[in-house]
Amino acid sequence: MSRFLVLALAVGVTGCSHREVAVVPTPATPAGYPSHTQEQIVAAVAAAVAPVRSASSDGRVTIRSGRIDQDATFSLRARLEGRRTDSVTVVVRGPLGIEGGRGVVTADSVLAADRINRVLYVGLASAAERYVPGGATPEAAARVALGLLVPERSIAWAVRPENGRYTLTGRLPGGSRRSYTVDPALWRVVAVREYDAAGALRAQQDASGFELVDGVAMPRRVHVAGAGSEVTFEHRRLAVNPDDLRLTFRRPDYRVVRLQ
Repeated sequence: MSRFLVLALAVGVTGCSHREVAVVPTPATPAGYPSHTQEQIVAAVAAAVAPVRSASSDGRVTIRSGRIDQDATFSLRARLEGRRTDSVTVVVRGPLGIEGGRGVVTADSVLAADRINRVLYVGLASAAERYVPGGATPEAAARVALGLLVPERSIAWAVRPENGRYTLTGRLPGGSRRSYTVDPALWRVVAVREYDAAGALRAQQDASGFELVDGVAMPRRVHVAGAGSEVTFEHRRLAVNPDDLRLTFRRPDYRVVRLQ
């Protein structure tokens, strides 16, 4: 189990259940395109994901990092609002369903337990940002994995309509730049790109294969890349606002490796 496998998957949490799933009907481009303002676009995306207060998923994950080429199953669960958005945990299983790793992102730290090599990786929550663009907090990391991103209201976005979609581009603190691609037919973010101050691509996320889950459009596939590695989530079983949201991570007595 590689460090990246455990860390990159410390953006979701254990558990699964199955709810009503249906193919998203082909929606029409909404009236007003291509003249929506930044405020209208951000508000519409926020409204589209607002019904998702929590979510769970079972699926497969593919990891690509240098010489590493791994496939595993995962279970994730996340609470996206309320008082208990302070931690998100993930379990990764290998062949025969054997647990290989478990990780957690809290409000101020990230811990990832590699059960195969008996190593516990410990660092600041900001370490998650190296692997998941915009994932420096538990809620943000879960939204990345589940494809529930919303452009930040605090940024002055430049809006460009193209091919039936909107691209919002803006500067972040420190001089880096981020862009969101929004499909106005769904009012959902379908792509994110983040560039460093020099203009080089630093991280990206793509969401696709949207289906209706309990009446909410949820992506079946989420691809995240950054820091020379990439992760693809294939969400095979999804539930919106499930009843069971136990979040557990017991710190094991393993050799500790500090993350920089």
